[in-house]
Amino acid sequence: MTSKSGYPVPDAKLQIANGYNLEFDTLARLLDMVCRDERGRIPMSDLASAMGVADRQAKHLSALANLLGLTEQITYKPTSFGRLVKERDPFCDDLGTLWFIHYVIGSDPRAIIWNRIVNAIIPKQPRFTRERLRVTFDDLREWFSDDSIKKHVLKEINTFLNAYTNQAFARLVYLRAEGEWYSLGYREPIPSLVLAASIAHFRGDRRAGDTAVSIPDLCSAPNSPGVVFQLPEDNLRLMLEELKTQSGISLESRADLDQIRISPDLSDVELMKRYYDSR
Repeated sequence: MTSKSGYPVPDAKLQIANGYNLEFDTLARLLDMVCRDERGRIPMSDLASAMGVADRQAKHLSALANLLGLTEQITYKPTSFGRLVKERDPFCDDLGTLWFIHYVIGSDPRAIIWNRIVNAIIPKQPRFTRERLRVTFDDLREWFSDDSIKKHVLKEINTFLNAYTNQAFARLVYLRAEGEWYSLGYREPIPSLVLAASIAHFRGDRRAGDTAVSIPDLCSAPNSPGVVFQLPEDNLRLMLEELKTQSGISLESRADLDQIRISPDLSDVELMKRYYDSR
């Protein structure tokens, strides 16, 4: 389904974090536990015990872990990327890890608050306040009750803003806070292989079966790396030039072709492995 503004809302979730902060040391304990557990589905009480939080908080932090690409949605088992993070960067200290999971959650329409802020609000509003963000979600009353809107929208906005100004995402300098105002920051550099992993993720989620992705789409399509990272086209093209030296990746910019081609066996996880190996 789509909103009156044309914004897609498939399987959207207003209540993800429910006001809890995105604390990566807590998620590290979650990831350690699920990577060691051999059961098919892990009880929420066990997740809560591993994280040292109440069941309610564990439920919402587990939902965040899923939207960050670290765990499966129902079983809470680790994804292949989650296992890679557990092995290479369990506390998400590396900027490349942070940029990639920023892309994963920012490009996921299920996380409607995060997704819309990253895709539709920040690109158009250089400065904003919490209240200005809140009112942009009033159209969601088409699908959600007034009570849900009042209970959950501001909580998710608060978690988002806290994540990028007080938690580990602050190290990306994606957002900066000045009093009640927020604006796009100067941004720490995005490693080119992390961009490649994000392109592969974009290809897999939105263009399954394709090996090539058009560069105009990468720059401006909804949920694309160019939009989620807020990368100007010139910067993105320079980074793509760096990537064409990587095996399995080529640029095709001739005649009517303007695209990047990534080998089908190079998934986002394989490219993140390559990134970790290159550090």
